[in-house]
Amino acid sequence: MKRRGREKKEGLNEVDVFVGQRLRELRMLAGLSQSDVASALGLTFQQLQKYERGFNRVSSSRLFKLSQFFRVPVSVFFEGLENRQPAGEGAETPAAGGAAGGEEQENTLQSREALMLARYFQSIRDPQIRAAIRELAERCAEQQTDGAGAGAAPPPKRGRARRAEQGGHA
Repeated sequence: MKRRGREKKEGLNEVDVFVGQRLRELRMLAGLSQSDVASALGLTFQQLQKYERGFNRVSSSRLFKLSQFFRVPVSVFFEGLENRQPAGEGAETPAAGGAAGGEEQENTLQSREALMLARYFQSIRDPQIRAAIRELAERCAEQQTDGAGAGAAPPPKRGRARRAEQGGHA
C-alpha cells in the first residue's frame, strides 16, 4: 500500500532521505534547532524531523520556502544526488538501516565545507576582497588538478587563465 510521503511502507525513498539530509545540513550550518526552523515555517518540530529523516516527502512548495529561508537555490537540496548509485524502489537506505558508504560520507563532508565557505563568502561585502578570494580558490583548484587531483575534472577557466588561452594578456 502506498502512503503519502513514502514509496513503500517497508522502505524509505532514496531521494526523500537525500533531500532530508541536505535539509539537516543546512539547518545545522545555520546553527538553528529543529524548533527554530519549524516555527519559522509554520511546522511542528516533529514534522521537520520527519523531513530530515526522509520519513515524509518535502513538497515542492515547502522545498521552495525552505530554499528562501536558508537563502540557497532549490538545487542545493539535490546537488550530488545524480552521482549516487540508484538503490532501486524501496531499497534500504542508510537512514533506513542500510550501510553508509565512505564515499557518501566524504561527499556530505565536502558539501558541508562548501556550504560553510559559501556562507562566509556571502557575508563579505567588499568586491575587491571577494575577487581576491575567487582568484585564490581558482589557483588552488588548478594546483590540485596538477597531480594530487588527477582524474578530477578541472575547474572552469576564468579571468586571467581564460584570457591567456584566448591570446589576451594574463
